[in-house]
Amino acid sequence: MRVLLVHNRYREGSPSGENAVVEDEARLLVEAGCRVERLEVSSDEIAGWPARRKVTLPARVVWSRAGYSLTETAIRRFRPTVVHFHNTFPLLSPAALWSAHRSGVPVVHTVHNFRPLCPAGSFLREGRICEECLGRLPFPSVVHGCYRGSRLATSPIAAMDALHRLLRTWQRCVDVFVFPSQFARAKYIEAGWPAAKLVVKHQTVRDCDVARVGRRAGFSCISRLTIEKGVDLLLEAWGRAFRNGEQSLRIVGSGVDEAALRTAAHGAARVEFGGRLGRAETLDVLARSLALVVPSRSYEVFPRVVAEAYALGVPVVAARLGALAEIVEDGTTGLLFEPGSAVDLARTLQRLSTSTELAARLGRNARQAFEDRFSPEETTRRLLTIYDGAACRAEAA
Repeated sequence: MRVLLVHNRYREGSPSGENAVVEDEARLLVEAGCRVERLEVSSDEIAGWPARRKVTLPARVVWSRAGYSLTETAIRRFRPTVVHFHNTFPLLSPAALWSAHRSGVPVVHTVHNFRPLCPAGSFLREGRICEECLGRLPFPSVVHGCYRGSRLATSPIAAMDALHRLLRTWQRCVDVFVFPSQFARAKYIEAGWPAAKLVVKHQTVRDCDVARVGRRAGFSCISRLTIEKGVDLLLEAWGRAFRNGEQSLRIVGSGVDEAALRTAAHGAARVEFGGRLGRAETLDVLARSLALVVPSRSYEVFPRVVAEAYALGVPVVAARLGALAEIVEDGTTGLLFEPGSAVDLARTLQRLSTSTELAARLGRNARQAFEDRFSPEETTRRLLTIYDGAACRAEAA
């Protein structure tokens, strides 16, 4: 099978789970015997553009002639069995989907976020869930300036969503959509997308080459340090649960709210900020943790760090929100708390920290869940089945 992977890479300065997914899938497909070609552009290119070119970016977000042409050329040269899209924002645009569709090659698209339904991509506004644009033209997003807090920055994305909704681009140009979770799939069905084209394939990670330690201590939070990730909520809960330093907390990551979070944690007992670490160092922190904490305020689609925790046999404490409530089985692979409740999160952390038997049982179940549902072997097998289904659907169209 010949697979063309198409992806607009996110800026290297901003850690991206989507970039990592593309890297992993390319490697796993090659290992499964596929021939893989990659068509990639990078958002880092924009910084080096001259001013006269930068002013064309909003129009390119809506319809990129370059994205259309690049896709057309790559398909003509490589002659793939299937074209698999990941991210097309901002440089490729959905025009690339039209290019692939008109080639007659089956098209698969992994949807990593909610941007076709919500210009912010997260259904989060001012720190709270907002679904005003769900299933309708996204004019409210412009009024609120949902993307980066700017009406000007939001407008081209809203125009992109509106135009391609009217053109029915996603419905007409894609044979199969792949979602990392049932929750994400359900949101798109709620918005009116055709359920028959929407399938689920969980994300995976390499089976971690870090030793799973026998005795673990403390909690870890591995996250971007931004408001939607809820790290401030974790710090509030931490002060309630372990004010005398009964447990330790390591926070790994960086982001625009890092300085404010460090200030908020001043004086908190045994809280350490590790900054942005390499993968090996991050996994070492995770492997030594009693549990991973994912306190998100927004709808997660599928945090890869949960799969990494499961691979290491580390349970997860997470908000009962979005895909987290699906991926983290309460009382089986981890514990869930009420979203936004520092009191319930504190209670949940205390419960886990005082029962070594519970922590060990949840960890064993987490590892089993990885082997059964999230392993590279299982997810690659699922992806190849999806490719076959896309080919059949394209032939029948």
